[in-house]
Amino acid sequence: MKKDPQLRTPFLDALLDYVHTDPVPFDVPGHKLGRFVTDLSRRLSPRILSTDANAPIGLDNLYNAHGVIKESEDLMARLCHADHCLFLVNGTTGGILSMFLAVLDNKDKVILPRNCHKSVINALIISGAVPIFVLPDIDEEQGIANGVSTKDYIKAMDENLDAKAVFVINPTYFGIACDLKTIAKEAHRRNMAVLVDEAHGSAFYFGEGFPVSAMDADCDVSCISMHKNAGSLTQSSILLTKGERVAFDEIKRAFGMLSSTSPNPLLLASLDAARKELYVRGKEVYSKNIALALYAKKAISAIPGLSCRTKAEILAARKSDAVFDVDETKLVISVRALGLYGYDVYRELRAVSNIQLELGEVFVVLALIGPGTRKSDVDRLIDGLRALAMRHQKDRKVHHRYAYQYSYPKIIVPPREGYDAPTKVVPLKDSVGEISAETVMAYPPGIPLVIPGELISLETMRLIEFYYREKGEVLKDSAPRMMKVIDRSRWYLANEFALS
Repeated sequence: MKKDPQLRTPFLDALLDYVHTDPVPFDVPGHKLGRFVTDLSRRLSPRILSTDANAPIGLDNLYNAHGVIKESEDLMARLCHADHCLFLVNGTTGGILSMFLAVLDNKDKVILPRNCHKSVINALIISGAVPIFVLPDIDEEQGIANGVSTKDYIKAMDENLDAKAVFVINPTYFGIACDLKTIAKEAHRRNMAVLVDEAHGSAFYFGEGFPVSAMDADCDVSCISMHKNAGSLTQSSILLTKGERVAFDEIKRAFGMLSSTSPNPLLLASLDAARKELYVRGKEVYSKNIALALYAKKAISAIPGLSCRTKAEILAARKSDAVFDVDETKLVISVRALGLYGYDVYRELRAVSNIQLELGEVFVVLALIGPGTRKSDVDRLIDGLRALAMRHQKDRKVHHRYAYQYSYPKIIVPPREGYDAPTKVVPLKDSVGEISAETVMAYPPGIPLVIPGELISLETMRLIEFYYREKGEVLKDSAPRMMKVIDRSRWYLANEFALS
């Protein structure tokens, strides 16, 4: 009987076979398969360095894969219903940069949601593509962005028939998916490629009860962070393609320009191993994850001052198909009724209960259930939240210090033009009315508050100041409470763009 090929791990096997031969290394890396001992190998394990080999004979080449890497990528592609797969060692960020550079030329239009990750903004800058932003549905109560409605995507397509591609987030950081199948169908009808950020959607390919995956929705290219919820090592992701609308050779060409020429073999091996494990028991693992999530949501919502909505509750309350489906394993916990900000809860749970959440936002915190989550972990989370709520009973009637609003600035010029323009640095308080020359974001989740080429409004300035005041992690180029803006004394607006 022929062995199921999905039970193989070609790259991992080849890596271990190479190490077991005990070769004499005169190639890089300099630690020579762990012979040079550091505290990393002393305090963790010597095997960490002994398997850190850099593309020796028999281990294939990531950028000209025709051996064990190609075999492993092909197995992943088949399992994910894709035509091609690339293993990524610089995260989904590298994949998004690659897909934009492969598909979009300078001045090409791309339709995309404004609540995209910072890597997408960087991809716009590098490619020179012109964004046509569509605004996501906003959950004002929780202060988070959801998906984009299908009608808004279609409206943008019809108003920009010369757009080359449509970019979709599936799902959002908080687990909300839009009607991906319909969006892809409508885009293809207008001869537009469909590119997808599935950083948080790895479970969609290996489990049941999740939103549709990009490949099953017949999208053209997608990037998936396998490390986020599929068991591979941090920084390891995959890029999938389907159909002939986007040339795979162009994707590989861009990928080769943007990725390290010394890919870490442990990252590649972890992708190989995660794929096999999820093929064998992914449905079982994710079924248990969903059950754990439902258990957690019920218990958390019973705690005074807290709420955590189930998929059924979210869908029942939706106002449009911008909330088309939901990943149940994302625990979006509202802390607003406690009189606390999510940042406060995020920090206090770590300090008092030794619980590390994914992120703290203004009104919510996010906890992720994954393949490695145990029921005992969920019980500790519930106990920690219950104790926190008891400690803050007196705060429950306190009004928030800031009337938080979720809004996006107006784009004046394409991001590349804003990035390349002459600049000056001004105090944040004096930046209102200026055009930003930098990307400013709260991280996580890494969604920009303002990007190069956008007009800094009073609300934008106040929002950035709010994140500073509440000790959020603000990432930007210029110094804290300063802004890099376009120096209009040394720059003029092109004729096709104008301030209103």
